[in-house]
Amino acid sequence: MTIRELASRIGKDESSIQAMMRAGSTNTATLEKIAETLNVPVGIFFDEGTLQNEREFNSLIQSQQRTIENLSETVRDLLKSKPK
Repeated sequence: MTIRELASRIGKDESSIQAMMRAGSTNTATLEKIAETLNVPVGIFFDEGTLQNEREFNSLIQSQQRTIENLSETVRDLLKSKPK
């Protein structure tokens, strides 16, 4: 997922997400929206980033990316097969 896609899904603009990343902080409501979008518990952002949590987070992100790719492919296939 790109920063632009994340921003769109949580109702923010891309520059807001980039500023949040540079600052390393944001408000709780934004973190909750990001966690919901990524389908991860919000607590993952508050942990000190142990290797195990980092692996779990990366695994969740990869899973979500595969789901998005699969859904995109399905939509493309459906659009191709749609009668005109």
